[in-house]
Amino acid sequence: MKRVFVAFLIIFFLTLLFGSSFFFLTELQFPFHKRKQELRVTIPQTDIIDEDMDNVRALLLFNASDYFVYRGVPIGFQYEMLKELQKGIGRNVEIKVETNVSNILKDLFENNYDIIVMDINHSGFLLPMFATSIPHSYSYPVLVSGMKTDSAEEKSIWVSKDFRTILFFKDESPYCDYPVQISYGLSTEELFEKVDAGEISYMICDYNQAITLMPFYSNVRILEKAGAQFDRRWILKKKNVQLNEDINHWLMDFKKTPKYRRFIRKYFSQESSIINASFANKQQGSISKYDGIIKKYAQKYNFDWRFVASIIFQETKFIPELTGKGGSYGLLQLMPITMEYYGVSVADGEEANIRAGIQHLNLIRNSFDEIENEDEKLYFVAAAYNAGRGHLFDAQRLCAKYEDDFTKWKDVAKYLKLKSHRQYATDSVVKSGYYPGIYAVRYSQQVMERYFAYKAAYPNSK
Repeated sequence: MKRVFVAFLIIFFLTLLFGSSFFFLTELQFPFHKRKQELRVTIPQTDIIDEDMDNVRALLLFNASDYFVYRGVPIGFQYEMLKELQKGIGRNVEIKVETNVSNILKDLFENNYDIIVMDINHSGFLLPMFATSIPHSYSYPVLVSGMKTDSAEEKSIWVSKDFRTILFFKDESPYCDYPVQISYGLSTEELFEKVDAGEISYMICDYNQAITLMPFYSNVRILEKAGAQFDRRWILKKKNVQLNEDINHWLMDFKKTPKYRRFIRKYFSQESSIINASFANKQQGSISKYDGIIKKYAQKYNFDWRFVASIIFQETKFIPELTGKGGSYGLLQLMPITMEYYGVSVADGEEANIRAGIQHLNLIRNSFDEIENEDEKLYFVAAAYNAGRGHLFDAQRLCAKYEDDFTKWKDVAKYLKLKSHRQYATDSVVKSGYYPGIYAVRYSQQVMERYFAYKAAYPNSK
């Protein structure tokens, strides 16, 4: 018995000794490595995390009622709803516009966006694969024709491939037996043009789109309802559980407000002033009266004229002869030293101001040749036009120092904003000093959002 007790004590002390040794070894070894890793993190984590969390990426399908451009300004029901969402949840909503449904479906499956704004067939196989918002609005399909098509020999009903809902007519409808043809090459707007011109007799589209487009086309009318009312919802990324809850709570509250009811009247009522007044002007063919001049010099310097137009709108909203802070002047708000460099003056007029402005944009663009993606590069060009190239170079150097990608706008924008912090403004790689970079970041994002809208609204770049 005594031997067993002694053996037990020996085992106990050996275990205690081994455990203590392991404890001291691990406490000496591992914290050293942990501290070494922590010392490498010199950027405040809150700045980085907030930058990612504060941005909500939205992809919007361009169409006549939800998103379009009037007098250079992006408007539309869905566009205004997303802008109100931004205010409601306190997070920046970055809006990208797409005209091709196939591209949107690709982004849908690749989870590239937090919100995708398009109508999807609620009885289809796609819906269970994604999260959706509560309904933000409602619509239904309608049959549209030209004024004199009832006697036409051609009886086919056309529908665009991007229209997604179940179609049916009442039993007593004279159109029940008309064959339905799916157009794979033409959008709803293009089919509307063909109905107006008498090239096709009938088509089906969303009531909201029909109401918005009809003032453009005097020879088009709505004949009857062609299906049941359907919910319109946003498609959401499933993994964004908290964001999706925030979106749904906001929608639930916002739909009770007078502003929401104004949006419905503004875009979906036949008495809508935005439809009957704004669209009656039929200005969809141009952004501004300066389009010809912008295209002339944009082509010379190999710029997309719609990007230049977005810069001009951001600077002056196409109002000429404005004088800004520091003596900046004209449609592109050129500083006196810049005008002198390009050989123009206040007396030379709008064309000279536009020409010099595009030359200056070209000079800026050539400073970012290492950025291969053209859209990515234009974010840098827009920000540099606002802030000056020096501050963008500083942000790129900070980006490289902290091992982020200095050719990616998202990374560089983060450091441009950090230049308002003393720690970064006084860094040895910074040559241009302090700068409140948040303003240049917002400027660039607004220019690019409008540019994408212009590209969708005016697909011919020439």
